[in-house]
Amino acid sequence: MSEDSKQLISLRNISVDFKRDGKDIAAVDDVSLDVNKGDIYGIIGYSGAGKSTLVRVMNLLQRPSKGTVTIDNQELQGLNPQELRNARKSIGMIFQHFNLMKTRTVQGNVEYPLLSQKLSKNEREGKSLELLKLVGLEEYATSYPSQLSGGQKQRVAIARALANNPKVLISDEATSALDPKTTTSILELLKKLNVELGLTIVLITHEMQVIKGICHNVAVMEEGQIIERGKVAEVFTNPQETLTNDFVETSTNVKSAIERITADPSLSTLGDNQRLIYLNFIGNASKEGLISELSQKYQLNVNILFANIDQVDGENVGYTIAIITGEEASIERAISDLQTAGVRTRLLQAKQKGE
Repeated sequence: MSEDSKQLISLRNISVDFKRDGKDIAAVDDVSLDVNKGDIYGIIGYSGAGKSTLVRVMNLLQRPSKGTVTIDNQELQGLNPQELRNARKSIGMIFQHFNLMKTRTVQGNVEYPLLSQKLSKNEREGKSLELLKLVGLEEYATSYPSQLSGGQKQRVAIARALANNPKVLISDEATSALDPKTTTSILELLKKLNVELGLTIVLITHEMQVIKGICHNVAVMEEGQIIERGKVAEVFTNPQETLTNDFVETSTNVKSAIERITADPSLSTLGDNQRLIYLNFIGNASKEGLISELSQKYQLNVNILFANIDQVDGENVGYTIAIITGEEASIERAISDLQTAGVRTRLLQAKQKGE
């Protein structure tokens, strides 16, 4: 299969400009992006980065000022209104606030997109119940949105988004209003739909924890541009940009650990034979007792202050903050050996009094 035949979404040189106080504001600035069939692709950035505007371009809910949008080999800007309406049916969307109709039952909400199709009442009811079963809510068919929890409402929204058998599901901050446990259950549901239906998912979020939990690929946006992109495991283990590193260290609790440890007054007087170091273990390196081996090899004392191991898209990733004590040359050789073994290292500086 060629690379082009795998692409389901192709954005080329997309720019979106808005007028504000008489000035042109670039919400999206010359962005190109490809999403392959069956992928779970995350787009992450802080508020105002342009990520939600970018995904609204994917079904022309937001028309770009420049650039082309191609979905499943069909360039959307070249379609007439009826063709565009039909093309949009292949792209489902779910949002942070669910957008359910309060006066319709759960089943009625799921049925609503089917009303425009040439289906009998029995066919609509059958399909909506099938979708509710898929998202685990068949027993709530006659309930109303006001009777549901936030997670249940989002499941209804997902079922409704699947009514037209879309090829793509766009999740725009869909878990932002949910608690961590409910967020995990929704992400598990999306992973299930990806596998069982072959559904391509584009997920917009400002939380790297969400990206880590579900995505295979990720793009990081800042000020309307993609500043970094790649496989999630690669971006997590070797972030190139400051913003990306901030996202990663926050989601893995490394950032808070570094802040807490470097602020400890007892560490402001480290000796010349001591180093405060942050280690990022990648892949197989996270399974090996490298620190133990090197401490014995070079006669070093290693005091571990923080340690965590995680799994990102099937890849083991470990994080350690430690004080290494020993001969300066031995410490340098140990750090060199760690780097050779694929471990990212960074020397940390304890804050001095008054900082």
